[in-house]
Amino acid sequence: MQAVRMPNHIDDTQQILFWDVEEVAVAAMFFIIGYVMRELTICVVLSVGVVYLFSGWKNNQLNGVLPHMSYQFGWWRLNDVFRNGNIKEWIS
Repeated sequence: MQAVRMPNHIDDTQQILFWDVEEVAVAAMFFIIGYVMRELTICVVLSVGVVYLFSGWKNNQLNGVLPHMSYQFGWWRLNDVFRNGNIKEWIS
């Protein structure tokens, strides 16, 4: 039985019931892919396994690893100045 983790800091990831939002996002991605491909049962089973592996990997990383990865790979912009996260040097 897993206990509900209470956030210690203001920047800890949000939780939905006893899951982190990052884990819900990974499961939702598999659910949507399975719905589009009409293979929902297979993708739901895969999502359980992948979320289990992802949560174990995430526990050894910094808090909020999914937003950090999305900034790094350029999927999500940080702010109006740094629109592309792939740029490692910025010369104004």
